[in-house]
Amino acid sequence: MRLAAALRNWSLGVATASFLCAGAAWAQPSAQPGMGQSWNMVGANVRLQQRLDAKTAQQGQSVEARLNGTVKTASGLRLDRGTELWGKVDRVQASTNGGPSMLSVVFTKAELKDGRTIPVKVTVIGAYPSNEEQMAVNGNETMPPVPSHISSNTRIDQQAGMLHHVSLHSAVQSRDSGTFREARGNVKLGTGTFLQVGIAPATGAASQG
Repeated sequence: MRLAAALRNWSLGVATASFLCAGAAWAQPSAQPGMGQSWNMVGANVRLQQRLDAKTAQQGQSVEARLNGTVKTASGLRLDRGTELWGKVDRVQASTNGGPSMLSVVFTKAELKDGRTIPVKVTVIGAYPSNEEQMAVNGNETMPPVPSHISSNTRIDQQAGMLHHVSLHSAVQSRDSGTFREARGNVKLGTGTFLQVGIAPATGAASQG
């Protein structure tokens, strides 16, 4: 399957320095006052481990995603396949009478295979359905390779269509990892939803989990 081949390429670290796909827009704006520190992020591929629905999600609810392949951060930290990213629902707004909805998430730590936890900075740079059949419905047979480097000034606006009727908006300098919006109805992200992310250690130290 094309999807399986794409995933094999990811785990081997296939990446592109510039990334453009239908429905996704990348921007590299100039630094703005108060935008914060510089992040040396690498790309990674993860899958959401639970269903999220703006109708039932609660602020502070735990969110988990799992790495599809092994990656090494710019600082040399190895994150093995199966490493778990933990975070929470940061904000949520359910749809009222078929109106718009919003759900934002923030990932704050990685649980390594040896049990240690590492504070991390994570930005979602792409979101895709959980299987190839769903992608084909939306006119996409495979996902693009994840970039090897994500600039500190990167902003993402992935329009609805790539992930059903849900759009994705994120920025490396934002406090959250990504915000999902649905224009008519509740945001729904199924178990196994593919997320492409930029990731970097938030500190140089690890803590015992």
